[in-house]
Amino acid sequence: MLSEERHHSWALWKGPLAVWIILLALLAVSVGSAFIPLGRFNAAVNLAIAAIMVCMLAAFLMNLRWSSALVRIFAASGLLWLVFMFVLIFTDYLSRK
Repeated sequence: MLSEERHHSWALWKGPLAVWIILLALLAVSVGSAFIPLGRFNAAVNLAIAAIMVCMLAAFLMNLRWSSALVRIFAASGLLWLVFMFVLIFTDYLSRK
């Protein structure tokens, strides 16, 4: 009985532990890319790594992968509004130069 409980407990932690290890690896890649002279592509690389990290968090740790379509639509609409707000901020910033 104890062996079955231990196996069930490991099955619960296996997915989040794998996501955590992948996020730590992406963090190490992000830190490592700061020391590589990429010029103007450094920001693009770090933003791409951050986007991958956000997708991992949303898909696995927020359980959007197994959620209903309505929950996914609301998550996508929140992301859309976030992008819209960033576009407005950057437009304002670029217009003041």
